[in-house]
Amino acid sequence: MSPLPILLICGCRRYKEYLTAAIERFGRQTGWEVIGVVGDTETSFDPDTRVLTVAAKDTYETLPAKLHAAFVWISKHRPLCPGVFKTDDDMVFDRAVLVDTIYSNLAVPYWGVKVDACSAGVIEKARIGDRFLNKTVTPTHQAAVYCYGAGYWISARALKVVIAADDYRSSYIEDVCTGFVLNRVGIVPQRIRVPYKEESRTPDLLLLK
Repeated sequence: MSPLPILLICGCRRYKEYLTAAIERFGRQTGWEVIGVVGDTETSFDPDTRVLTVAAKDTYETLPAKLHAAFVWISKHRPLCPGVFKTDDDMVFDRAVLVDTIYSNLAVPYWGVKVDACSAGVIEKARIGDRFLNKTVTPTHQAAVYCYGAGYWISARALKVVIAADDYRSSYIEDVCTGFVLNRVGIVPQRIRVPYKEESRTPDLLLLK
């Protein structure tokens, strides 16, 4: 059997129950390996809960460092996987369609459910809202053509580029930074339509099947 693509769900310890529910929800669909990621002081993987804990702060402004650590772990422990589809614990997809779409586009280096472009500059407050714990920073981001963090695919080839990017961990906005480091080696994302919806973290989301 060929190695499975990885469905990587980004969560945090504060909303652990939503990550657990998302892992269970996505895990009902075959065709991928589901892994959830949170940050803490040490790196470990629990095969029973499917939660990968990485040595990175579990905050929104350090999300690039957390994702980078997860990508490094995947490269080391799942070296033959064809790629990673990253999403969040509050995203709802037609799972069967998503699996089919991933397998139909395994060779595409970088694609996502929504693609945009931005110029380098100060991050808009509307983008970060109250999610930054440090209210004194005025964070900036790079210029990029990028996929929204709601859902994007990075092939094994593109994953190596992201892992090798020393400036990835020090960035503030994960999805823009992913686009930035891939753009500079000539990889520009494709938009591939997959039905999805972002849900509020409410008890209803925990009950979704």
